[in-house]
Amino acid sequence: MANALRRLATASSRVALSRVAAGAPRAFVSDASATATPCWSCDARTTALNDDASANFFCDACGAIQPPVAADYFALLGVEPKYALESAALEDAMKRRQKLLHPDKFSTKSERERRYSADQASAVNEAYGTLRDPLRRAKYILEARGWGVTERDGRDAPVDPGLLMEVMEAREAIDEANGDAEKLRELLREHSARVTACEEETRAALDATPMVGESAKEAVVRLTYFVRIVEEIKALL
Repeated sequence: MANALRRLATASSRVALSRVAAGAPRAFVSDASATATPCWSCDARTTALNDDASANFFCDACGAIQPPVAADYFALLGVEPKYALESAALEDAMKRRQKLLHPDKFSTKSERERRYSADQASAVNEAYGTLRDPLRRAKYILEARGWGVTERDGRDAPVDPGLLMEVMEAREAIDEANGDAEKLRELLREHSARVTACEEETRAALDATPMVGESAKEAVVRLTYFVRIVEEIKALL
């Protein structure tokens, strides 16, 4: 009981809710023309983002690799900006872009072009790593739309007491398992199912039109707690 309470206090001090920005939530990048910039090589105006993977990285006029632009991860990978993503489609989008940016294609290019290709590949990897993980994806969407799950700074809204009680009971059960592998596996099955349910709640909240920020935020906080519980159990097995 004491151990569960200590861990709960630590977790609740870390997970907090905040409005990232006042006013209307920020939208994802959708207008490719808004990011048109001059090509460093030929000075032509090049569209940095559209549905064609190759056009995300190369000048439309001369074909030179371009430096990364400030773009949201969905636009960078050319996938629809929503929580419910097909893993296979996301992976395919990443692989197509990485194929275009493979170092072998730039081995005879200038130092600048090699650097740009490496930077673009790094941006693709970061985008993919965020969007393929359900929790990281959820937090990313909240942040992009003007909401966030942040470190507590003393000014944030308290976490729902009912949720904290659920988490405390879950951690008590982990303590009571006392390292018993079979009991821990049963707890893992139970809480993995809770994570799946939380992901569905998160999907319904984030993909609603319009998105209700408070509901989405609460769903993501629930998901955050139960993902941590599953990770704690896995660490004991």
